[in-house]
Amino acid sequence: MIQPTTTHRRSRGGRPLPLCRSAALALLAGATALSGCGGPEPVERPNVILITLDTVRADFLSCYGSTSGATPGVDRLAAAGTVFEDAASASGLTPASHATILTGKFQYNHGLRVLAAGSGFQLDPDQETLTTAFKAAGYRTAAIHSAFPVSAFFGFDEGFDEFESFDTTLKKKKDDTKVGWDVRSYQRRSDDTTRMAVEWLNEASQGDQPFFLWLHYWDPHDPVKLPDEADIERLRYDPGTGELQDEATVTYAVEVRYQDGNLETLFQAIDDAGLTDETLVALTADHGQGLADGMRKHRWGMHRMLYREQTHVPFILRGPGIPAGRRVPDQVRTADMAPTLLDYAGLGDFSEPVDGTSLRPWIEGEKEGDLTAYGEQINGYDHNAGMRKFRPDAAFLYMVSDGEWKLIYKPHMPGTSELFHVGVDPLEERNVIADHPDVVVGLLADLAERNPWVTAPFPIQGASGASGSADALNALGYSAADVEGSGDWWWTCPVHTDQRLDRRGRCEVDGCGRITISMGRWTE
Repeated sequence: MIQPTTTHRRSRGGRPLPLCRSAALALLAGATALSGCGGPEPVERPNVILITLDTVRADFLSCYGSTSGATPGVDRLAAAGTVFEDAASASGLTPASHATILTGKFQYNHGLRVLAAGSGFQLDPDQETLTTAFKAAGYRTAAIHSAFPVSAFFGFDEGFDEFESFDTTLKKKKDDTKVGWDVRSYQRRSDDTTRMAVEWLNEASQGDQPFFLWLHYWDPHDPVKLPDEADIERLRYDPGTGELQDEATVTYAVEVRYQDGNLETLFQAIDDAGLTDETLVALTADHGQGLADGMRKHRWGMHRMLYREQTHVPFILRGPGIPAGRRVPDQVRTADMAPTLLDYAGLGDFSEPVDGTSLRPWIEGEKEGDLTAYGEQINGYDHNAGMRKFRPDAAFLYMVSDGEWKLIYKPHMPGTSELFHVGVDPLEERNVIADHPDVVVGLLADLAERNPWVTAPFPIQGASGASGSADALNALGYSAADVEGSGDWWWTCPVHTDQRLDRRGRCEVDGCGRITISMGRWTE
């Protein structure tokens, strides 16, 4: 049964292994029957379908080397298009990450940084997004979503003609330490989402207006709406799940594979509607999940962190002008999705500069090299982040990775910051921050240039109505002092960390000249 919704109408080394050669060739053979060798030829004003998978790690898809069971639906898309093997998400939080996917901007530029606070939870309606760009170009725009965190509450409905999503509000959790939403009532399973998408595509295929459709899937996020028992039994005992030991990871793998079956239904419907050769299909995820291996390596089995288990996500493109069977090993970012889709749709760039870049030169083999990835978690000022009591070091996380090195800087507990040499340690198992001070300084300098720091609670703004997080929090009896810790923040130099300055600027010690970074103490 579909849950309550509302429709708004408005005008190198160590990288993941690819599929084995025989499997890849078999998939490619099947794909070329539909797409033609090398993929469809470019068309003017192609349709665009953006699929975002919630909480899906790349390494649980067989086209990314999964050992947790086959995912033939996504594999089929991968074989018919281009796979980016090392794509980095900007956040382990659904709204913030989706805002980056849609705008091409990192959080310090698009402003959506938390799930619940006095502000900072909603995408400004003036932000240019994929949706508003396609709408301005004469596209029909629609969204079909599977859970509340990508709803109008967070500002994602701007520019959509049709917005099939969930309307609800926040509530106080039983232990009074956080606020959240009714997960059981305000999500739908992937079979329902796919049925709605297929109905919409069949109707849209009869018209002559190009469309932009955003589909969001949710299943692996939590075990609330599991597949039917027969599907669970069929999927959990596949030989591919034999290496999984704990029940939570098995359940996660089952939900990934069940969702994949519904994606296969979706892709077949695109073919049956005659849309394949004129439609760009893009698939990515907002973030991953720690699971048992994340608990073993990093003491965390969920999201809201920035380790590889949370940030390594799928990134696949198929459609007009996209070569089939190509794999790109370089590090890219989910921020690159929006400019890439606008490029291949022939719409050019956003009207203002963004942080992402079109990946067309990488896709067409004209360019190679890693792009610098950024990520953050502002858990300390997020009313929803009750996990801080288990991981106080995760109250504030800022991540930067140049593809060879990855720094997770914790300004409130700098001694717990971490550096991984991902070029030789792609699973991020060894913190080598004490061994490479020059690398740390260089990556801190990158963060300093970005100026992403949050050093005070998000101010309560005059939000009202269904989208008013501040009103919802006030109604629950919360104020900033009720749920947020206190931070004593100052500025220091990446090199001369003994400096304690009261404002951001440049270090003047011995003519250093480096831009200062945030540092502080945090009390829950």
